[in-house]
Amino acid sequence: MVYRIGCDVGGTFTDLCLFEEETGKTFFVKTPTTTGHQATAVVHAARTALGMAGIAANELSGFAHGTTVATNAILERRGARTALLITRGFRDVLAIGRQTRAHLYDQYARKPEPLVPREFVYEIRERLAPDGTVTEALDEETVRDAISAMLTAGIETVAISFLHSYANPAHERRAAEIVHAMAPELKISISSDVLAEPGEFERTSTTVMNAYLMPPLKDYLERIANTLVSDGVTVEPAIMQSGGGVMPIETASGVKAVHTCLSGPAAGMIGARRFAEAAGYKNVVTIDMGGTSFDVGLIEDGQILTRYESEIEGFPLRVPMFDIITLGAGGGSIAHVDAGGLLKVGPESAGARPGPAAYGKGGERPTVTDANVLLGRLRPGREIGGGIVIDRERAARAVETHVAGPLGISVEEAAVGILQVVNAAMVRGMRRITVERGLEPRDFAVMAFGGAGPLHAVDLCAELDVETVIVPPSPGLLCGIGLLLAPWKHDETSMISGLTDGMSNSDIRTAIEILVSKIIDQANRDRIDFKSVTLSPVLEMRYRGQGHQLPIHWTADGLDAAVEAFHQAHQRSFGYARRGESIEISMLRLSASAPPPSDRLPVPTITASDDPVIARSPLWFEGAMVEVPVYDRAKLAIGTELQGPLIIEQHDTTLIVGAQTLVVDSHGNLIIRMQK
Repeated sequence: MVYRIGCDVGGTFTDLCLFEEETGKTFFVKTPTTTGHQATAVVHAARTALGMAGIAANELSGFAHGTTVATNAILERRGARTALLITRGFRDVLAIGRQTRAHLYDQYARKPEPLVPREFVYEIRERLAPDGTVTEALDEETVRDAISAMLTAGIETVAISFLHSYANPAHERRAAEIVHAMAPELKISISSDVLAEPGEFERTSTTVMNAYLMPPLKDYLERIANTLVSDGVTVEPAIMQSGGGVMPIETASGVKAVHTCLSGPAAGMIGARRFAEAAGYKNVVTIDMGGTSFDVGLIEDGQILTRYESEIEGFPLRVPMFDIITLGAGGGSIAHVDAGGLLKVGPESAGARPGPAAYGKGGERPTVTDANVLLGRLRPGREIGGGIVIDRERAARAVETHVAGPLGISVEEAAVGILQVVNAAMVRGMRRITVERGLEPRDFAVMAFGGAGPLHAVDLCAELDVETVIVPPSPGLLCGIGLLLAPWKHDETSMISGLTDGMSNSDIRTAIEILVSKIIDQANRDRIDFKSVTLSPVLEMRYRGQGHQLPIHWTADGLDAAVEAFHQAHQRSFGYARRGESIEISMLRLSASAPPPSDRLPVPTITASDDPVIARSPLWFEGAMVEVPVYDRAKLAIGTELQGPLIIEQHDTTLIVGAQTLVVDSHGNLIIRMQK
């Protein structure tokens, strides 16, 4: 038997899936996240799952993990004490940044303080031309002086980002050798390894962020690995990347630490794509609502949209990551009335501790979850993950004190208002990834997952005139499931800039071959059989003089086909094409991936019943409380058709269906048809 674990840490809950590949038998664990000590919940969940399955720890053949350690370290400024070695004359690159303003008309807006204070930025005498030619040799003495100063200042990790090092990494590599020789205890991150691309600010910011994250991420991952080893686990955990795919701990805590910033949501996207594909849908908007955040993603023609430039807390980040929009709108988002009497929800969250008032863990402020409890959408007395029992009285007291009382309305009216406010924010997020990109939401199905996603999915889709909602078999644990379905992945880039008129097919093939050799080296380090790896070359192309580019897949048809594909892509994206204009190639990207560990989808056990109704309960529907049936999802047979209003409960989530129809498909997905 082959057993594998996928474990995702969220802001409120830690979700784990233990999967046996041959039979498809699956065990799920959902436990509150131990804030500040995430490893505790991960290890506890693993032990619980092994006990449920009745197997020994040494029988595991895989352990994939998604973590928020990197994101939290940046948000909370709890990364390592970091220094930066920079080319002389560029000491203030992090402070100056770009001239763009995130909030154009906000006179009080301030840029975040750089992760490296100015006193820890050391200028090094060296200089390269844009083509990599040495115009000023590396002054090794300035490097040694900087190291002495760093050791005096108690620096833990150092980022090295020299001008134009993407074209020639020699100076960075030599500086790193000197650092290692003089201070072997320092962690080192060099830009030519982290991001071999032009754009001095973005490249330096990404390299600094990688260095900033290396020590805390390494400590966390080693703590988990060592604890699992002491429990008898013999496999090394694999860590999820923001752009899909997993990597070993050594890679994740080193040159790719910055690639873990969105590892949890990325795993959810992989799981969503696989279940949508099984249900026969290629165009899907994904909504992942947990306790802390609401994540929106897009799957178009079966492919998850990927971007190569983003930001976290105002810091530019250039790494491959799934195109996910994150909002501070989760089940734990706190509702309050501001000084002007306006009801607001989020972005502050009750998180895992103290949690919503209804959880009885010390929370006293009203949340979205408490509003759902008051409207019967979460049944009082019901036990959910981690032994939490829903308490309606606590929820009512919190809403009355902080919302209903100040506004002079009933607690039910206040609860409706809370849901309307948070739903409006989530609809805006869904519009951003569809309407604002020229896409029609009605051309997409919506897949709802996360512990709270199915609670709100029908209401959100009604606002957007979406016709179909898909709820996968275990929506509250889909990120953990996605980790089990994630392949190994690695990306490399090459600067092959110039006009297509002056390039040949052989030029492109030669550049690809150089990147292939790098991928082979990485695959060997990660113990991946390169024969199983699939390569996907992409050219970043633009009309001459443009400031942005479009990714175009390179095929065996060669450069002429790529040029034609670019014209067509530009027409689709911007409404016009200039076929008489010269085209530039700015970069070559090569993405490599190995096959996923298994083609079988982890699904919960279904014990079909002639009477799947487990209760009747009051539910707020069309302005009043009405009694509706409550179904146990584990008892719904394949092909079951139901008509709302109704509630469907399962161990990891609750689904609310209004005046819609629902059917259980052959893979256990719930397919909801909205009213036209």
